[in-house]
Amino acid sequence: MRTLRFLQFFFRRIFMSFPKKRRRAKVDGDESFLAVLRHFKPFGQLDTKIARARAQDEPVLYAHVLPGLDVLLCSVRGAQPPYPAVDELRRRCIECITNALEQPLDGLENGGYWYEANGFGFLVFASRARTQILSEFGASASARTRRGARRQDAGDAASRLR
Repeated sequence: MRTLRFLQFFFRRIFMSFPKKRRRAKVDGDESFLAVLRHFKPFGQLDTKIARARAQDEPVLYAHVLPGLDVLLCSVRGAQPPYPAVDELRRRCIECITNALEQPLDGLENGGYWYEANGFGFLVFASRARTQILSEFGASASARTRRGARRQDAGDAASRLR
């Protein structure tokens, strides 16, 4: 019995005295696609983008609605307000994105897919084709990306202050 207690005491003392090895966090500036998806909140700004597109008469770009995918929100030419509620447009936009992802990927890079919902339009396209799409919609690519990148990350407060 004493031998058992001694062995327990001995092994606890030896193995518990060593500090646990700390693992360093991997510092990787270039995150993998799966790592980005892990902390990604899809459609985080969709409601505010839809509200802004309803309020103004020019298209609103939602860059990276999903990684590598952009959506251009705008009213259809000739359509008159009132447009559907934001919740309805949000549901329709997510349906449009789902439908676009079921189509061939070449279409996303070559002009994207256009969907309409009661006078409101959604153009779903690949992020790589952003400059081409914006130039077709009348926005100069350099001015739009300079201005749009700041406003995209800043949220809607920046556009209200102008």
